[in-house]
Amino acid sequence: MALGVLLAAPPAWAEKPAKPTSRPADRHYIRKILPSKLPPKDKNTVIESRIDVSRDVKEINEGKAKKGNESGTVTWTIHKRTYGAHTNGTLFPIRGVGFHELNRGGFKALEVYNQFKDTPRATEIMDKIGIPPADRKAALKAHKAG
Repeated sequence: MALGVLLAAPPAWAEKPAKPTSRPADRHYIRKILPSKLPPKDKNTVIESRIDVSRDVKEINEGKAKKGNESGTVTWTIHKRTYGAHTNGTLFPIRGVGFHELNRGGFKALEVYNQFKDTPRATEIMDKIGIPPADRKAALKAHKAG
């Protein structure tokens, strides 16, 4: 029995959060991003729908994730994904498997692709607002990964 308890113990580097974490805001989920009147941030990381974020959150709260710190922000790494945590416990994606890092133009392009798909109308809109080809490419990759 003692061996079973020993095997179930979390790794030495794992730590439970001081306050329970919660899932990222909807603006971080690829399929939930639609045109908005709010300007996007300079850097935006979005999550593919295939990622089991609920599982990640649960396991972070159980102390199974590796705690870190990036520029004063508490981070949690689990399943090859790194999340940051706001002071209220809300997580946000930073990098990793199933995450797409976009700049402001890429995020705007993703808004367009999610509304108009990869169509001539989407291209026309992005031409009009001046989204560069590299930003479109990153957004289309995220859109297709969904």
